[in-house]
Amino acid sequence: MTSNSPEAENSGVGREYRPIITGPARTSSSRTRRDMGMLIFVLVVLIGAAALAVRFLMPREKPYTLSNYTFAEVRPADFVDSVTAPGTVAPLNTVDVRAAVSGVVAQLNVAPGDEVKVGDPICVLQSPELVARREEARRQVLSAEDALAKAKLDSVQLEERLRREVAVAEQAVADAAARRGDMEELFEAGAVSRSQADEARGVESQARMSLEAKRSELNAAVKSSELSVATAARQVNVARDALRAAEDAISHLVVRSPIRGKVLELSVVSGATASQGGNVAQVADTGSLVVKAKVPSTDVRLVTVGQLASINLGGKRATGTVRSVAPKAETSAQGATVEVTIDFDTQPADVPPNSAAFVEIQIRKRTGVQSLPRGPYMGSGREMFVYVIEGSSAVQRDVRFGSVFGNLVEVADGLSLGERVITSSYEEFKDRRKIRVVPEGGRETR
Repeated sequence: MTSNSPEAENSGVGREYRPIITGPARTSSSRTRRDMGMLIFVLVVLIGAAALAVRFLMPREKPYTLSNYTFAEVRPADFVDSVTAPGTVAPLNTVDVRAAVSGVVAQLNVAPGDEVKVGDPICVLQSPELVARREEARRQVLSAEDALAKAKLDSVQLEERLRREVAVAEQAVADAAARRGDMEELFEAGAVSRSQADEARGVESQARMSLEAKRSELNAAVKSSELSVATAARQVNVARDALRAAEDAISHLVVRSPIRGKVLELSVVSGATASQGGNVAQVADTGSLVVKAKVPSTDVRLVTVGQLASINLGGKRATGTVRSVAPKAETSAQGATVEVTIDFDTQPADVPPNSAAFVEIQIRKRTGVQSLPRGPYMGSGREMFVYVIEGSSAVQRDVRFGSVFGNLVEVADGLSLGERVITSSYEEFKDRRKIRVVPEGGRETR
């Protein structure tokens, strides 16, 4: 019989039992690992659920839309790498104007900054000593000229007198010879004695001796007169040379500019004494201006004679060519620099010496350089980010810039040709990785 008592029910009497298949008995370690796995699973689920709750419960960031902006396409360009340096406009030639003679400055004709031509007076000196020397030289010339005139006159008079005497002696000889001839004929005819004929021959001989003496005297007188005249003539020349020297010295009392240029400085004042050979003024040859650039010693190895240069003269632009590179560096508070001289291709107008200049010396030319126009989007460093337009969005991307040439900057890394980059300011959205852009609101720049 089957029992219906509660005890029977609780004891399982009358239930249908299914066999239970059991495996090997589990150890305590297995149960621990199972429990830890369950715990980790529960924790992961809870964290995920919390993250989802936070995401859905917190307010979402409103997307930023850029509706007015400029952009540019990464394009190839020719770049000229350069070395930049400050410089100064300076004359290639600077002349120190010196006094050729000593004197007191009586008049100043120029002031620093004045333009002068060749021969323009810088100042006028006074020198009583030079004036006195010139007057004495004039008197010496007059005296020497008088002496020369007297020597010439004396020579002429003496020569004329001696020539007359020679002529008289020659006539005496002729007369004596004729009488001797007559006496010899008469002696042959027996009309006169031998002693009379011998006396006639003696008279002739005496006349001839007297003639030779007169001729010798004439020759000596001529030579003496020529010597006296020549000596007097030399004295005239010496006196005239002294006068010319004195007049030349007087002419140098006016100190003149030897070149065309600009007066940089005056070394004298009115009333001061200028010594012979002393500096009076400094004049710069403004027709041959150059730029003296101070190139950092670390860059000067790239600079060679003949390289082209762009020159900024405080807003004015000019071009030039490297003329020379100094052999050694100079050290100053700004560091070690080397002086590089640059010739102007065309001499600039209205640019005074000592004007400030800034030069860019062209080192090399590169073609096909990836570039963007410079703009407010650029930061201060070479490594930064830009926003690249991708459809209706712009995505922040890290880039690296290189050289700058004119209005262009080299894209060294991070972009490819043809990509479009926002070139206006990023100030309002620079912290966002991605923004929306309105395509029709963009304006392309080059």
